[in-house]
Amino acid sequence: MRTERFDLNSDGSARLMVDIYDETPAKEKTPAFIYVPGGAFMMCVETDRGDIASRLVERGFRVSCTYVYPVGRAYRFPQVTIDLMKAIKLVRDHSEEWSVDPDRIVISGGSAGAFICMTCGNLWNRPDFMEAAGCSGEEAKPNAMVLGFGPMFCGQQTADAKLTYVANGDLVGDQTPPAFFHHARKDALVSVYQTIAMLDAMERHKRPFAVYISSNGDHADTSSQKRYLEKDGTASPCVDDWFPGCWQFLQNELGMKQDVGEREPMAMPPLTAEIPIPPEGSVPTKFEDMPFGQADDIHMPFSTRFVDKDYEVFK
Repeated sequence: MRTERFDLNSDGSARLMVDIYDETPAKEKTPAFIYVPGGAFMMCVETDRGDIASRLVERGFRVSCTYVYPVGRAYRFPQVTIDLMKAIKLVRDHSEEWSVDPDRIVISGGSAGAFICMTCGNLWNRPDFMEAAGCSGEEAKPNAMVLGFGPMFCGQQTADAKLTYVANGDLVGDQTPPAFFHHARKDALVSVYQTIAMLDAMERHKRPFAVYISSNGDHADTSSQKRYLEKDGTASPCVDDWFPGCWQFLQNELGMKQDVGEREPMAMPPLTAEIPIPPEGSVPTKFEDMPFGQADDIHMPFSTRFVDKDYEVFK
């Protein structure tokens, strides 16, 4: 393994630490991984990525990185997001040298790191951010994100030492990459509703996502390497609870090879019931409106013959 350091700003307070695990020529390019540590915007530990990085390297990722950003009084938004964009661009710029697939760059973070990743996923195509990061196209676009217990809606310190409220759910759009979320329901520091609100935003904009929410556990427990005994006698969650599902999610969203079988076609019996005449003024439910409700319209059609005035609310 070889480690390289790249400064992302003039004083070196923002940098990308790159671990290249296999320096032999590869028959085909592999994905790359960039981790953004947590730490309540007050600390940033370079080694805080072993839980997921080691599992991805075992599955063929040749390059694993850590984005180290300024913290405490030196922390500034949106500069931390712009510097992460620079880091993604840097990995793409070295894709030939490191045998990285430039279309399979995954960013991941926990807590504060998850917030920074989410802002990057939402804002990488904002013109002023692109200009500041030295981008003219999709050089800084993440292809997928893995986000744990993040304060996705929170205040941020800006360059002029003022505060701005960043609501990531309101920033989701067609530009937002696929995302896997993990969180502990009993998180006493960052409410699980932060993740639930992001799931709602992702679904409203039809962006691919998957999620693991444990029934117990506190802040950061879902990224732990080990299980611990809770006060109520239950075992806390750990990374191995959700990583298999995350890996399948990444395989699907990054178009990676999978060892799967072929699905048998579903046999549907013919419709024999008489089709009723819809009430005047009704609009038949279209097949693409299925299945069973959307974000702003959750009444549940029980058949393709359902029409919008053919139901009453049960009380």
